[in-house]
Amino acid sequence: MNELLYQIWLSTQNNISTVKIHRLKKHFKSFEAVYHADMSQYSKVEGIGTELLNKDLDAARGILEESDKNNIQIISYYGDKYPNRLKQIDFPPALLYVKGTLPPVDDVLTVAVVGARRSSLYGNACAAEISRQLAHEGAVVVSGMARGIDTAAHKGALKADGDTIAVLGCGVDVCYPPESKELKRIIESHGATVSEYPPGTKPFAANFPVRNRIISGLSVATVMVEGRATSGSSITARLSIEQGRETFCVPGRIDNELSVGPHQLIRDGARLVTSAKDIIIDLARDYPELMVDVMLGNEAKGRIADKQAEKLPPEQKLIVGLLKYDFPTHIDEICHSAAIEPAVANQSLLMLEINGFVTSLPGNQYILRK
Repeated sequence: MNELLYQIWLSTQNNISTVKIHRLKKHFKSFEAVYHADMSQYSKVEGIGTELLNKDLDAARGILEESDKNNIQIISYYGDKYPNRLKQIDFPPALLYVKGTLPPVDDVLTVAVVGARRSSLYGNACAAEISRQLAHEGAVVVSGMARGIDTAAHKGALKADGDTIAVLGCGVDVCYPPESKELKRIIESHGATVSEYPPGTKPFAANFPVRNRIISGLSVATVMVEGRATSGSSITARLSIEQGRETFCVPGRIDNELSVGPHQLIRDGARLVTSAKDIIIDLARDYPELMVDVMLGNEAKGRIADKQAEKLPPEQKLIVGLLKYDFPTHIDEICHSAAIEPAVANQSLLMLEINGFVTSLPGNQYILRK
């Protein structure tokens, strides 16, 4: 805990950038040693001046207390919970503040979906549907919870009962935009909100372009849906290219100024896509170990089905656990394995079929619906 306290202290000092934090850690080996060093020792580190003369730990202790009170997890770059994928970018944040449960980013397909704040109905529909399809196939959708395309992307993922990550330009205890309070709460129950800024940080305009590197850095690919050539979403997409990640763009009307950003990126080498299937097929070549979608296996389907099944009545949940996607199960076997009466099994199977969980086959046989 002392190391974390001293790292937070360092991150709160004036003019101490992420680069300087990493330099100091490398030079002194520990953050506690950084804290106890004096000016003569600091001067040996490139770029360090008089920034670290303030040894007051009150602000750092306050951040720890506030995080604990609000169930905010603090993940250090130097800890084992920090995503390796994020470490691969230039200037990875030294600290991540997380509210909710951060999905296992390194082990799943994570795709950023970003775009214009003042988006069109067409753009919102595209972002929501692509995100829904991605989440349905087991991908985690990453975005920034801004108005417009970001909000549509999160909602699309949640519609499929999938996981989603929102990277904020403020503290994770601050809701911005303010009308997204309920969306933020749901995201945190189906993934996490993430920020490099400590609790209480207000949504300053300068924070948002900086946070875009985290959105693309957590993702194996970025999808841009609408945006001007110099917009934040264009910055995120270009960061994705610079980070060696795939970049996809959804085309728009040639007379719409919101199409300029994606069309320019397409000319510069980004891939044109019209559905999540396009994205998954392309990514399958580069990330075969993460491909658990329906085209390459049933693992993702099973994961999503398991999450949805948690909300079912006990008998239905039991039946879903017994059925397979590609191997029919007779109702007699269901009754025997689940130890339930035929009438109960019939009623449960009917409700599962109505709600889209199972498909009935001739001869009283059933499979999970793909």
